[in-house]
Amino acid sequence: MQQSGTARDGILDAAQRVAARDGAGHVTLDAVAREAGVSKGGVLYHFPGKDALIAGMLERLIAEFEAAIARLRVEYAGGPNPSLRAMIAACGAMCDIERPVAMAILAAGAQNPDLLAPLRASIGAHLEQLAAECGDPERAFLLCAAADGMMLHHILGIAPYDADRRERLFARLAAMAEAPDAPFRPGKALATDAPYHASAQEAPDDND
Repeated sequence: MQQSGTARDGILDAAQRVAARDGAGHVTLDAVAREAGVSKGGVLYHFPGKDALIAGMLERLIAEFEAAIARLRVEYAGGPNPSLRAMIAACGAMCDIERPVAMAILAAGAQNPDLLAPLRASIGAHLEQLAAECGDPERAFLLCAAADGMMLHHILGIAPYDADRRERLFARLAAMAEAPDAPFRPGKALATDAPYHASAQEAPDDND
């Protein structure tokens, strides 16, 4: 007899195939049951409704993303900003996922925002990690948000640039993330992305 976890994964595999082949709008319980070769009741045993199925698909994507970050963080350990660099690299790698799978999740999330709660929690945990690790957390947040934005451009199919440029942009973000940073000092006008130096020009004082 198939183990519960294996059967559940098989249904999620089927849901991803339906999304990739037929489009996000065709991910229904009936379609997934046919694709998985099980009854609709078999699907409902593991996922009591379509929202639960979508939540399972999102849970899998988040787990894959977190696993990629963990592997990359080990690779970047010993250098500056390992978590930030891992997150940026993982965003670049996620551009290789099947777009309709992510679209199915986003479409369901638009109808029921509560489905995206695990994603919000994951993003919050990432920001906490960056705040604890990076000398300039807000700079790290901006770089991470830029990577997230390019990934979203790809998922939505709205990127005004091709894959080669996307790779160059991710490489640029990676280089910026690898550069050691220092705490941001409000009131200091920096002409470059480099860390603050004492020789940097003072911002005008309103009281002068």
